[in-house]
Amino acid sequence: MSEPEIVPMDIEFGDELAVEDVRTLCALAAETRFFSEEEVLIVEELAWAAITEGEESGYHFLLARPAGDRQAAPVGFACFGQVPCTCGSWDLYWIVVDQAMQGHGLGRRILRESERRVLALGGRKMFLETSSREQYTPTRGFYEACGYRLESRLLDYYDRGEDCHIYTRTLD
Repeated sequence: MSEPEIVPMDIEFGDELAVEDVRTLCALAAETRFFSEEEVLIVEELAWAAITEGEESGYHFLLARPAGDRQAAPVGFACFGQVPCTCGSWDLYWIVVDQAMQGHGLGRRILRESERRVLALGGRKMFLETSSREQYTPTRGFYEACGYRLESRLLDYYDRGEDCHIYTRTLD
């Protein structure tokens, strides 16, 4: 399957997370209307941990910005980290794309760049979790289209009737 390259602007990726980016990342997550207020606070918590603790936090952020402008606000991001006590297993905690940029291949580019960086850090397998709610049907379809396989389903995980779907992909 060929991967679309129709992002409506040139994008560059970076891992430098600045204090002023934290508010933007939270706003991007909130504006999707997929995440609760509590989940948006977790984005903020992980971002601050990455800023204040650096590599020791275990959280790696990948920011997508308009090319050529390192001061521009991010239009998407991912957060990932190695699963403690494993040999090469990594969790994708967050992947978020500005609503205006969704459906143009940016999410796929962020995901692929995250995988590339995980490989460079010695990762071999990526894990991610998402909800079984109908709202997340496109999200699950996105992960499956990107080569992720549903490995497990935890019944009533988030709430009664809301399962946790765990997807995995072996990186090469």
